[in-house]
Amino acid sequence: MKSFFKWTGIAIATLLVVSIFRGTYLDISREKLETKYAMANSNFVLLDDGSRIHYREEGNKKGLAIVLLHGFNGSLFNFELLVPKLAKDFRLISLDLPAFGLTGAIPSADYTMKNFIKTVFDLTKRKEVKDFIMVGNSMGGNIAWRYALKYPEQVKGLVLIASGGTMVGINSTQGETRNDSPIAWKLMSSDLTKFILRYVTPKFFAAQGLKIALKDEKLVTDALINQFHELVLLEGSRQAILSMNRDEEDRFSKAEVLRNIVAPTLIIHGEEDNLINVDNSKYYQENIPKVEVKIYSNIGHMPMYEDPERTAKDITEFIKTLTGTDL
Repeated sequence: MKSFFKWTGIAIATLLVVSIFRGTYLDISREKLETKYAMANSNFVLLDDGSRIHYREEGNKKGLAIVLLHGFNGSLFNFELLVPKLAKDFRLISLDLPAFGLTGAIPSADYTMKNFIKTVFDLTKRKEVKDFIMVGNSMGGNIAWRYALKYPEQVKGLVLIASGGTMVGINSTQGETRNDSPIAWKLMSSDLTKFILRYVTPKFFAAQGLKIALKDEKLVTDALINQFHELVLLEGSRQAILSMNRDEEDRFSKAEVLRNIVAPTLIIHGEEDNLINVDNSKYYQENIPKVEVKIYSNIGHMPMYEDPERTAKDITEFIKTLTGTDL
């Protein structure tokens, strides 16, 4: 019996070591990832604070501008399927927020909501975009509506896709994350596991996270898994992401603050969202003065990726109503 437990213990320890080894990845150089993922329409701008921001400007240069903001652990690539369907009529500006995508770590190491808003302001100012429609998914939606509160004169309209960031009560988040959230997110709750995640970042974390986020698992291709995984491995990005305080005070607000949004708003949410509960949308509907809500059946956390055709159609119709034009 002792021999059985001995060899069982050795086997378990061996499996653990192998798992850690297989999940350990070195950082990937910026040059290598930019060669792979920075396409012809990719651009980089150096802001005054030293941040080098990856962005794309596509579509109709004479059209109304739309600024696209991705969610946590995402990138501007999350909008790749949506952009072509809006490109005929609109000027489209998407960017990788600090810590993410091909922007990655920034010199200030400031990954607060306040600095995300400043980054968007600085980029749009540099691009001489004075007013625009702002589209945000998940964390990007949180940034978008806060931006609309801070700069109401710039935001002509808001499109919030599975947006987060509000609080019903003092200690409750209204569906910001659910119990079946990605393993990697749960592991970010302690300093020890954060330290381990700087080096041990198994590819299955990306696969598991995407399978939770997307209702249709056929969309979770090897190429998409590799993209999400490799961009996290950009030199410095893991440390930047892990340094973010996802519980910082300015990431969550009581729903009443939404009443101060003056921009007409379109809410889009997937009925099968496993990350931010679809019921979250009612707080936007109940508090934003000028609001329209679209709930998509059989869609998860990323409607613009899962059903870009419908998302583009609803955004276009919203803007037509907003501007009173047929585009």
